[in-house]
Order: sequence, then C-alpha cells, then structure tokens
Amino acid sequence: DDFIFNFLGHKNYVLCLVKCNNNIFASGGNDGTIRIWDYYQKTEIRIIDDGNNSILCLIKLKNGNLCSGGSDLLIKFWNWENGECLKTIDKAHNDYIKCLCEIKENILLSGSDDNTIKIWKEYECCGVLEDHKNTVRALCKINNNYFASGSFDNKIKIWDFKNMKCIQTLEGHYSNVNAVIKLKNNCLASCSMDKTIKIWKQK
Repeated sequence: DDFIFNFLGHKNYVLCLVKCNNNIFASGGNDGTIRIWDYYQKTEIRIIDDGNNSILCLIKLKNGNLCSGGSDLLIKFWNWENGECLKTIDKAHNDYIKCLCEIKENILLSGSDDNTIKIWKEYECCGVLEDHKNTVRALCKINNNYFASGSFDNKIKIWDFKNMKCIQTLEGHYSNVNAVIKLKNNCLASCSMDKTIKIWKQK
C-alpha cells in the first residue's frame, strides 16, 4: 500500500498500538506517554503522560477503556476520551509487564519479565501461573475457557483458564516467541526471533 502519513509526537520508541474506534487509535512508548490520534484528521488529540514509565503494552477493554502495563510494574486503566487514570494495580508484577489480555469483562491476564502470568478479577489477583522459564511476552485468548502464552523460553503454552492449568506445550521455535494470535479453524500463529512464523493446529 502507498504511504499516507507520518504521525509524529513520541520522543522515544513507540512500542504498542491499539484501535479505539473507527477514527481513533492510541500508541504507547518509552517516553512515558500514551498518545491518542485521529486517523482521518491526521492529528494528535490527546497526550496521557504516565511520567517516567515506559508503556510496554496497551490493550482496549470490552468496556471501551484502555489498559496499560509498563516498566513501573503497574497495571493502569484509562479513559482515553479524557485522559483520566481510572484505576491502578500497584506492584502487579516483580518485573516489567510485557503483555496484557482480556478474557472477559473484569477478568484480565498479564505477563511479565518475572516469568509469570497473573490472572486478575476485578483488580484482584486470583491466580499466578509459573510454568514458563523466561519472560512471558505474548498472551492470546482462544475462547472463554482457554488461552495461549508465548515466552522467551521459546515455548507456547495452552492453558485451561478455569482450572489455571497448562494443558499443552508447543515446542518448535528456537528463540524468543514474540507474539501469538488466534486464526480460523482452530489454528494459532506465532512469531519468533528465530525468523519464523509458525502455524499450529489445535487438537
């Protein structure tokens, strides 16, 4: 596709993007800001300043708000329309928070450099999953009962959400797994620093 426009404003690396609605998207970066952009007007409409914290992951929740995780070990919930921080989970992890995933409304997953996945229900931790041996970099909802995680231990794990149990480990990558997404026909796709994208068929 043809290049259309440069959105300029971040003062350091831009690390995450999320769609807010058909006109608006948000970005998070190492400069400690979440920036709200109007695609059609080609303008920056809001800067949410999170201080010295690097915004390492950013998702949109089912209720329309944004949720961020970063280098300050906090999970924060934002109203992107006015920039208000609605809620903060203090000391959510013991190291940088690298990924977030909403399973259903008020139930959130977070992955971290501390090698754990935490399950949050209405802002309270209700489970800690410790099977990975390195950074948890990717989380992907499969359905209301199962989700997948990707790690710098080169593995993808499939989890039974209700029982908080790993039911399958997918091995095949030879370096860090950076992302996992759900495809059609019960398939997952993963990408890695081993320079490959792999497609996995769920049994």
